[in-house]
Amino acid sequence: MKATWSGFLRIGLVTIPVKLYPAVVKRAISFHLIHKDCGSRIKYLKFCPRCNKTLDDDEIVRAYFLDKDHYVVITDEELASLKLATSDTIEVKYFVDEREIAPIYYADAHYLLPEGEGGKEAFAIFYKAMQEKGKAALGQAIIRQREYPLLIKPYEGKFLASSLHFYQDVIRAEDLKVEIDEEKLDPRYLQLAGQLIDSLTEHFKPEELVDHYAEAVLKLVEAKARGEKFELKAAEEKAKVISLMEALKASLEKAEKKAA
Repeated sequence: MKATWSGFLRIGLVTIPVKLYPAVVKRAISFHLIHKDCGSRIKYLKFCPRCNKTLDDDEIVRAYFLDKDHYVVITDEELASLKLATSDTIEVKYFVDEREIAPIYYADAHYLLPEGEGGKEAFAIFYKAMQEKGKAALGQAIIRQREYPLLIKPYEGKFLASSLHFYQDVIRAEDLKVEIDEEKLDPRYLQLAGQLIDSLTEHFKPEELVDHYAEAVLKLVEAKARGEKFELKAAEEKAKVISLMEALKASLEKAEKKAA
């Protein structure tokens, strides 16, 4: 696997040469748009509706939207002057109990591995020490002229470096103004819901996290490429729910039958 970045992990005065590898590969299916008569890929024209004409690239500038009548034009040179210099170091700011970090802050996952023999010992020392302390390292890196907060923690003999969303990008749950009045909850419903949760509780099975839609699309593509007919199975109609109590009882009965 090809590293996406190489540099150093700095913890205090200790510097460890490291490489960053993607931990997740997204395999989303995408389509191209073609002309149905001739099969050619279509192209989009850059059109100005006010002037009623197609524009060349040198007639187009970048602008920030203020309101429907006002934009601020920003040049490439102005943006270039603001770019952060690419750094070759992930600087650890402090260590933290991972449980303090809400799941909503997690973005993409990467593996962080030592590079060369020189960094292996220090890498292993901090891996073990962080594992024993139950701590993760919070660091900051500038990679390809973008800044990333990174949470680094021991994971199966490697460091897992998860990029985090910036504080200002996260919509906090309390802003959504939805509250649960626990005093108004019916204890009968709670008891049934608890029983249902117990009946459906299993160990986590990551191999069952399958993109069934993507699989169906690929089967459709493969069948059509072979000139075969592809038939979709009709989805089962779900039973109509009359009340929460009936739904809970029916769900519990179904779960218990499945477990029997």
